[in-house]
Amino acid sequence: MNKLIITLVLCILVLSSQVWAENTLTQTAFINEAISRNPSYQISAQEYLIALESDKSVRSLEDWNLVVAGIWDEATPAPISTLSANYQRTMGYSVGLEKYIANSGTAIQIEHSNTRIDSQYPPPITIPGIGTLDFNPPAKYYLSSISVTIVQPLLKNAFGLATKNALKMSDYSLKLAKIKLSEDWEDFISLLRGEYLIWQKCNKNVEYVKKQVETAEDQLTLTQKQQKYGLSEDLDVVQVQQKLEAYKILLAQAKLACDTQTQKVSLLMGHAEVSIEAIKPEAFTPNEAGMDEITAGAYLVSLSNVKKTADILVELQDINLETKENAQLMDVSLVLSAQPNAYSEKFSETYSTLGEYRNNSFTITASRPLANDEADAEAAKAKAEYKKAQAEKEEILLSAKIGLSALYNNLNRLTEMVQLNENNLKLAQQRLTLEKKKFNQGRSSVFFVLQAEDDLLKAENNLNETVFAREEIINQIKTLTDQYLVEYKDVLKL
Repeated sequence: MNKLIITLVLCILVLSSQVWAENTLTQTAFINEAISRNPSYQISAQEYLIALESDKSVRSLEDWNLVVAGIWDEATPAPISTLSANYQRTMGYSVGLEKYIANSGTAIQIEHSNTRIDSQYPPPITIPGIGTLDFNPPAKYYLSSISVTIVQPLLKNAFGLATKNALKMSDYSLKLAKIKLSEDWEDFISLLRGEYLIWQKCNKNVEYVKKQVETAEDQLTLTQKQQKYGLSEDLDVVQVQQKLEAYKILLAQAKLACDTQTQKVSLLMGHAEVSIEAIKPEAFTPNEAGMDEITAGAYLVSLSNVKKTADILVELQDINLETKENAQLMDVSLVLSAQPNAYSEKFSETYSTLGEYRNNSFTITASRPLANDEADAEAAKAKAEYKKAQAEKEEILLSAKIGLSALYNNLNRLTEMVQLNENNLKLAQQRLTLEKKKFNQGRSSVFFVLQAEDDLLKAENNLNETVFAREEIINQIKTLTDQYLVEYKDVLKL
């Protein structure tokens, strides 16, 4: 019979522990669920994908372009002379490819065209004694060609400097977008951890205030007993009753705050509705900063997202300065063109006779505004912006170092305060034990026992507040030193 009872008790304990485990939402499960379902995370991901497509759009300038055209024209020209056609019809096509090479700034165009011309002319001229003179061209003939044209800038935008720099700036913009994505994700994780800490803290606070209520109830019972023996006055009972009611109000407020935070946690995970009692946070476990102050400081100024962002901002202004200074130069371009032509009276001969006639050219063009004030002003402005970016980089890193130093200073102080509060709590517990012992021996008043109990509760609350304040500092340190990107690398995905 005893074995049966023991078995039933064990089954109940196992089942109750399973239910409790199901109701407990761990911090890891909370963050993973929020990452997969919260729109803030998805917004950051989509912003990066937009930047990625923008970069592809910029790079499309090096794509081959196909150019196709067709022509049909019919005309009855005015009879300007006896050799002019009185009717003409032109039909043709052209197809070509265009390519821009960013690394050299070279523009290449390849084009093939073929045109058929049908004409009608006045009758040939007949001169008496000489005969008929026919100066008219054939009524139908074909003109075809293949042309290759190369344009190469030599000074301004020499070898595609402006285009290459535009591509570099697009690269850096994409890198900035990637850094922003990681910072957005890290801030989101930091937010989630902060909200989870608040949730754990409010649950601890409810437990603490419950203990206050229970202690006040015990104090009221004790004071009422003392009153029966004339050891306490009516005022003492009323004071304890007032304290009990005040603690009950605090308990109601604590439960309300905790219910609100539970709903917030649920909504962050994408759940519209949840029973307040359905989920509870896991038991609080203190964390560490993950890096000592020296390691964190070295990381901050060498590998952190803060450092990378500051470097890119300077690089962008450096590229802009190079482009603006180059724009001050004269615009000189070399144009090379080769065009083999063909003339035939049959379409089948348009390709076989290609090259019998040629049209080649070599051209150099040069232009420059006489005053060039706009380019000079833009270059001066770019130089000032570059110097400003360098100063801003130093300011960003300095502010980050000051912030990190302050965080570690707060962490060290709070760690000391945790130890002090733990010592104070032990002393408060010892004091209450001794006060109760002294009271039971009739050597002390109940007032000192009540005061010791209140001081013990205050000591517990002070320790609780200090521990969670320390956790908030650790959360900020891990965010600033990019530790969450490593901790959650398997979850943070587009």
